[in-house]
Amino acid sequence: MGIIVTAASLVFMFTIPMSASAATAKTLSWNLVDSGKHMDWEGSTKYQTQFNAGVKTWNGYKSGVIRKDSAKVIQDVAISDYSEKSSVAGVTSSEGSIKFNKYVMDTLSATKKHNVATHELGHALGLAHNTSSDVMYKYVSTKTSLSANDKASYTAAYKKY
Repeated sequence: MGIIVTAASLVFMFTIPMSASAATAKTLSWNLVDSGKHMDWEGSTKYQTQFNAGVKTWNGYKSGVIRKDSAKVIQDVAISDYSEKSSVAGVTSSEGSIKFNKYVMDTLSATKKHNVATHELGHALGLAHNTSSDVMYKYVSTKTSLSANDKASYTAAYKKY
């Protein structure tokens, strides 16, 4: 069984077959982006390097949305680590947190840690799970670049902010 990355929420999702010619946008019913179209994070993680790489990945597509919190703005997302014997690598909560499971993360390559961080940031931005070709696939993978589906989903989510 694969390692699972999740978003903690009460969202019912179903899969629609993907057309070969068009990107498929999948969004959650919630996101952690504020009314100014920013998502300001605070906290720390053992996987800070990979988290920062994930921020750079998303900000490379839509510049400046994800920012480190400052004294002048309200924190939207708290990042932290936890340890639990399970197959869940990371959890993003609609309550405003991203947590990385050290029990799983410590077993992953740097590339897979980057995938998990980028994936969890995607949930915080309002993206749902998508196909195996995407960062937003429901299992840990080596995907660290945004696919057409990831970009279409982010564009759709951004319109909701």
